[in-house]
Amino acid sequence: MKAAVEREGFGTVTARGLSSAEAARRLTRDGPNRLVPRVRFARARALAQTLADPMAIMLAVTGTLYLVLGELRDGIAVLIALGPVLAVDVVLEARSRSALAALAAAVAPRARVLRDGVETSVASEALVAGDALLVHEGDLVLADARVLDSANLTADESSLTGESEPQDKPVGASIFAGARVIAGSGLAEVVAIGVATSYGKVAALVAGAGGKTPLERRVGSLVRRFGAAALGLAALVLVLGVVRGQGAEASFIGAVSLGMAAIPEEFPLVLTLFLSLGAWRLSRHRVLVRRLSCVEALGSTTVLCVDKTGTLTKGRFVLDRHVGFGGDDELLTAAALACEPALDDPMDHAIADHCTEHGLEVAALHQRWRLVFDHPFEPAGRHVTHVWTSDGQWRVAMKGGVEGVLEHCAIDGAGRAAVERAVAELAGAGMRVLAVASRDRDQAVPADRRGAEDALILRGLLGFRDPLRAEARAAITACRAAGIAVKMVTGDHPVTARAIAEEAGLAVGPGAVLTGVELAALPAEARGEAIARAAVLARIRPEDKHAIVDALERRGEVVAMTGDGVNDAAALRRASVGVSMGARASEVARAAAGLILLDDDLGALVATIAEGRRIRGNLQRAFLFLIGFHVPVIALAVIAPLAGLPLVLLPLHLVWLELVVHPVSALVFEGEPAPPDTMTRPPPRRDEPLLGRAAMARSLVSGALIAGAALALFVGFLGRGEAMARTAALIAVITGGVMLAWAERALDRAWWRVPAPGTRRVWVVLLLAAGSLPVAIAVPALARALHLTWPGSSSVALAVAAGVAAVAWRVPGARSPRATTAPGGPAPP
Repeated sequence: MKAAVEREGFGTVTARGLSSAEAARRLTRDGPNRLVPRVRFARARALAQTLADPMAIMLAVTGTLYLVLGELRDGIAVLIALGPVLAVDVVLEARSRSALAALAAAVAPRARVLRDGVETSVASEALVAGDALLVHEGDLVLADARVLDSANLTADESSLTGESEPQDKPVGASIFAGARVIAGSGLAEVVAIGVATSYGKVAALVAGAGGKTPLERRVGSLVRRFGAAALGLAALVLVLGVVRGQGAEASFIGAVSLGMAAIPEEFPLVLTLFLSLGAWRLSRHRVLVRRLSCVEALGSTTVLCVDKTGTLTKGRFVLDRHVGFGGDDELLTAAALACEPALDDPMDHAIADHCTEHGLEVAALHQRWRLVFDHPFEPAGRHVTHVWTSDGQWRVAMKGGVEGVLEHCAIDGAGRAAVERAVAELAGAGMRVLAVASRDRDQAVPADRRGAEDALILRGLLGFRDPLRAEARAAITACRAAGIAVKMVTGDHPVTARAIAEEAGLAVGPGAVLTGVELAALPAEARGEAIARAAVLARIRPEDKHAIVDALERRGEVVAMTGDGVNDAAALRRASVGVSMGARASEVARAAAGLILLDDDLGALVATIAEGRRIRGNLQRAFLFLIGFHVPVIALAVIAPLAGLPLVLLPLHLVWLELVVHPVSALVFEGEPAPPDTMTRPPPRRDEPLLGRAAMARSLVSGALIAGAALALFVGFLGRGEAMARTAALIAVITGGVMLAWAERALDRAWWRVPAPGTRRVWVVLLLAAGSLPVAIAVPALARALHLTWPGSSSVALAVAAGVAAVAWRVPGARSPRATTAPGGPAPP
């Protein structure tokens, strides 16, 4: 770039670049060139969000009330139970931040600048305003800049502007952060960094957006309903206790105990644990989870919108077919001479590889011929022209868009018709078509450009294919079998898009291809239906993706959208699940997405869907267990005082039962494998509740029967003392709870046909839960503290039988909570 730095008016600062001292001063003054703004006080905000969770607040208030009332052990136990909820959220947020930072570091580009008159490489964050930025073909522009010198400089700014055509960047033109240099080289002066760039402004807007997934909304609704019911029952017990003369303090303790027992604090704990372990499993598939609830949401996805380039295809071109007009040798030689000598362009690489396969070494050809003129890329005609000389012979070679090349060729009507037929055949096969022309001369090429390009001979056509990824067809087949509609969203021509879609296994029938122009022409009320019918959306600009996602979401679909550009960020944030395509994605896209596929592997996305469905089913069963187990706890805490009986469950018993139910609900169900038909059942409807009515009714009835058995035992043994009656009731409750956990594992089978747990952890948890009561009775100090006593072998057998019988009535026949229906299908029984 020596000529560039000597340009008149270039300025002494830019001629040598900034000095190291001046660059350091500006970096201190303006801050780092960070295009995506970091959230200030991120750790403190994460902790504040966790503390503001309604369940955390309710637990904290309950524990504090116990301490105020002098119930030290109960208060400490409740506050300790709050710890895991807070710790899991904070730790997972920190892990997500750390993983994102590692990804950013792994893919962070560097910039080449002039500093102290020497070309040097600096980290992207070290760029400052006024830097002399050197850009070459293949570079990513890392700040907004003004071009000071250009050697055929051409940039792809589609990720920011949505303009699909490469943009020529002459002297004086602006080039934006996020652009990719696809041809030529240049020198530019940095004029804006960080959030002041156009790229950074988009990032700042995206950073503030957000929303809750269907799972978050459903669990929140469930918690609110149960929390309101718990508070209502606690207030009723308090009022009735005072009215009956039990004393304000005793009534208040009973009400607080009931509230603590009835508050479903396990729901958020189980949810976070299941999703965090699911995220850990997905990390082994190279899937980074930024928002935990996106794991389950992807399992509920009904529509998957995927990019073509780099997602369904490999994102690189191969020269698949050539059509010669007058001889293959002439065509391949002309194509080789139309390539840059450095072979930096991906299509030039594809041409070189194709020529090598046909016995022509491009490198050797370039050594024999000397490049005389390198005419810049012409945006209007979309072609490049090279002029070579060898041993007094001159040759002009051109390649580019068919129409642009034909303008410089001598060709009659019949020849043009033949070309059009060949182009249609190649394009119909999903190929990108370039034309190649050349002409030999026996004299020097005049300086006038038109003279150099006049009356060329069309040598033929090149058909480039972006190969389908090996896993793409299988992934789409798996999604379709799972009832997920897959839509390809691309900026390509409809014919090319259709061909790739058919190769990938998408059903492309009549009306299945919809273009951006056709979509824009439709009235607003008809767009949603047209998008729903389409399998391929072609000629779609990046900014159109948000409207596509919005239309589908308004129809009740749960949409997962893949993307990698800056302009994809709004759609990624709007979708129920935004999926960023790993290292090639822009930083803004990664920040907006809930999932990041580090290897751009569509097969990993299918594995994530399967994991999401497994987690959803296991969450349903865990929640059903929690509901069923809470019924006897709440019923005994309410019915006994209302009936004038002594308290069946004392505060320490409630804490004890909580310590039993937490590990059972969190660990027994989490590791359950997915059933074989996980990816052949349709996804749930968006309005389908997390817990079906039939499944919830079974759990409620089971819980009620456990409560009835325990209460009957308590009343029957009361004549032999409260301690014995309480022991018998607790045996029935704990036995029934363990039996309930086993029954919820049964899915559609009889509980006695449930396979043994596949992990030692489940056995340990169930045995500890069942064995906690014998230990409490056998240890004298624990028995005295818990007001328990040994009721006798026959009484124990009776209580165990009562607990088992309360759940053993459940038989197969009703659909499991995993059974869901496709959108618009019949509701489960």
